[in-house]
Amino acid sequence: MRTIHKNLRKVMLIYFGLFCMLILFFIKFMIWDRYDIIANPYNPRVGATSVNVIRGEIRDRKGKILATNRIEGEKIVREYPFGPDFVHVLGYGNKMRTGIEAQQHFILTSSREPWYIKLQHLIFQEPIQGDHIYLTLDADIQKKANQLLKGKKGAIVIMEPLTGKILSMVSYPNFNPHDLEDNWEILSQDSKNSPLLNRATQGLYPPGSIFKLITAAGAIEQGWAESFQYDCQGEAIFNHVRLQCYGGKAHGKVDIQKALQLSCNTAFAEMGILMGGDALKIMAEKMLFNYPINSKVAYNSSQFTINKDSLAEDISKTAIGQGKTLVTPFQMALMVSAIANQGVLMKPYMVDRVENSFGKIKDKTIPSTSFTMISPELATKLGEMMVEVVEVGTGTNAQIRGTTVAGKTGTAENENDQPHAWFVGFAPAKNPQVSIVVVIENAGIGGQVAAPIARELLKDIIER
Repeated sequence: MRTIHKNLRKVMLIYFGLFCMLILFFIKFMIWDRYDIIANPYNPRVGATSVNVIRGEIRDRKGKILATNRIEGEKIVREYPFGPDFVHVLGYGNKMRTGIEAQQHFILTSSREPWYIKLQHLIFQEPIQGDHIYLTLDADIQKKANQLLKGKKGAIVIMEPLTGKILSMVSYPNFNPHDLEDNWEILSQDSKNSPLLNRATQGLYPPGSIFKLITAAGAIEQGWAESFQYDCQGEAIFNHVRLQCYGGKAHGKVDIQKALQLSCNTAFAEMGILMGGDALKIMAEKMLFNYPINSKVAYNSSQFTINKDSLAEDISKTAIGQGKTLVTPFQMALMVSAIANQGVLMKPYMVDRVENSFGKIKDKTIPSTSFTMISPELATKLGEMMVEVVEVGTGTNAQIRGTTVAGKTGTAENENDQPHAWFVGFAPAKNPQVSIVVVIENAGIGGQVAAPIARELLKDIIER
């Protein structure tokens, strides 16, 4: 009899556990997952909700309209006054809703007007006005970034390091959202240019020499960076693999500071070997490699494969940003923003606030810390080294008169074409207002192609 009671108690505990798990699932479904489910384009209620609500407007941080509605007879058409400039960020809603239009669908098609206004709409059978969204994006900066990328393939991400606000996010080639319906087949099948791809968050690129910031950070953290000395002969062999500095140029005797200034490949490959694959992996993961990004922005994950068992040739190539390592411009923007902000990464965000149709603020995003990426001392040291890169190194084309710029150039080789040109940096160096990442596909040397674009944008922002 005692055995039966004991078994019954076990069965009851199992059922109770399953019941608790079911309750927890429903809580997660109703609270954490509800917005994603509501915004899902496969949700049949999405279309039904939109019929009764006039979709809210999307505006930039200064109130400029980025997305609104136009009435054509009995039909309401979504209109984008800036055309292609914001298409990858805002998204579109014809074939498949993406971007802000998808992420904030529930807000845009919900209304927090006073109850008596809603009652009035109901009595007169009028559609309800959805709430309006104000973004952190700046239409003027976005427009200039698009102009600088015109005719190229690439991406630009600009942020405020101290707040996490995304000021601009541009991908090129782009397309006109008003012509999407007519050109869908052409756009979706254009594998050469991939105009539908948001290169800023989903484009995966070899980082090239901008990865040397991570290698330098690892060397500094291990404590031997100050005594590091290397005699660069322009090329070196690492376990039967020959690596060259750009153009085969011999840099002579360099320390870690000068190696970063000149972007010396062989010196940083040697640093990678001295660090070892495990230490390089630890530092890369601190910089968000192989880790999820705390953001509502849709993105592709970086790829980093080195570990303690990796071969010397793989470690040496990875230490200079080559090999199998791939990154997104968005991730690099977060990394350089953390360096600018004394090692602290602020949670990146693009939605500043939500207002109802009467202009009353209903939701406001408050800047918050994501996590401490590196120590303040390490961030300060990296920042000082980046200033030297722009002052006397490979990044001189990013100099701005009267403003000290910190940066790092990158020239990332790829198997198919000319190298990708990179620049990452922030300004002013002592009191950073803005961080920037520029990548131009198959364009050549980062210091010659990406750095001047970064300079134009940084100068424009600082002078505002």
